[in-house]
Amino acid sequence: MKTNILASLLMFTFCSIANAYPEFIAYGYTTCMTCHQNGSGNGPLNDYGRALWAGELSSRIVFPKKMTDEQVAATSGFFGSKELPYWIRPHIKYRGLNLRTNPGSGTQDTTKFYQMQAEAGLTTQADVDGKYAAVMTWANMSAPENYGKGDQGFKRMLTKELYLRIEVMQNTWLYAGLMDRVYGLRTADHTSYQRSWQGFNTRTNTQDGIIQSTGVIAHRVEDNWEVALNLFNGNPHDDLAYRQKGASLFSEFTVGEYKRLGASVMSERSDVLKKDMMAIHYRQQAGKGGALLFEYGIVKDTLTGADAKTGSYNLLEGFFPLIRGYNLKASVERYNKEFKASEPDYWKNSVGLFFFPLPRTEMRADLVNTRNFSNQTANEDGWSILGQIHASL
Repeated sequence: MKTNILASLLMFTFCSIANAYPEFIAYGYTTCMTCHQNGSGNGPLNDYGRALWAGELSSRIVFPKKMTDEQVAATSGFFGSKELPYWIRPHIKYRGLNLRTNPGSGTQDTTKFYQMQAEAGLTTQADVDGKYAAVMTWANMSAPENYGKGDQGFKRMLTKELYLRIEVMQNTWLYAGLMDRVYGLRTADHTSYQRSWQGFNTRTNTQDGIIQSTGVIAHRVEDNWEVALNLFNGNPHDDLAYRQKGASLFSEFTVGEYKRLGASVMSERSDVLKKDMMAIHYRQQAGKGGALLFEYGIVKDTLTGADAKTGSYNLLEGFFPLIRGYNLKASVERYNKEFKASEPDYWKNSVGLFFFPLPRTEMRADLVNTRNFSNQTANEDGWSILGQIHASL
């Protein structure tokens, strides 16, 4: 039915936003460690990541032609071209979404703006090379009991990230504290089924708690492969019964020039839910500035007092440059909660613009179609138009 699209989109409204997009293999970057303080891709950018955003990804429309890309990149600091001491790097981030559901349907045509992300933080380093660092982020977040209920409860500042990072040996990092869990691809589409049904967006009776968990991550990065092991103990902000405890493993290998094949596994438990997942993914550069992504995963959910349900999801995405800073993104997704013919398949197709009109600014505009059907029923298609803005300092 048409309301399915709104329900599915509401689930991600208060999600934790990942920042390193796997689509950026389009520019030849195969690991998140290149641009982020956390090599798993979440959290604030490092100095190179800021410079890359300004000097390579963004449109140059506001800069005179005589400025080189290197000179543009030099303006990417928190205070522009003013350089801060090496030991302090503040960051501020905002993301908002305008959602129009069922356009052209009369009374069912609705529009609402959602505050997705508002956060600020600080990275401190004990040395110039950044071998020893601490990352802190505070965010305006929904209370756990209000997840998936519009913008209720989006009025309190909570610690989103608080962890230490140590380079224990060359190419090997250890993280300890409160941070995102490690698993699979984190695409630029925060409404993706591969995010929602993995349980990385909201807490409901079939999904788990907040994505950030206290724990440790051991991360090894080499030229042609990387692997990350994450042991986690749940989020202290979440209700005790919903705190997912467990482990995950992420690995990815180079199988050709700018072609990467990877796999992930995760097993976690709380008082209300057992969740076991595994996935394989593939991504590659498709010409300069273009990328193709694929992921297939299996999700097994076991609610307390209920039988286990095992289903799957898959994602196919294309990311293609138009002109500098402006890209076309299209995707096809499917999710099935259980491997039964009577269980509906949920499909979502989207196409839209993904662009960086200015340094530190990201915008998106998408047309989304959803449908679900089984061997017994078929519901009417749902349509929506999404507009999103992301500003970062």
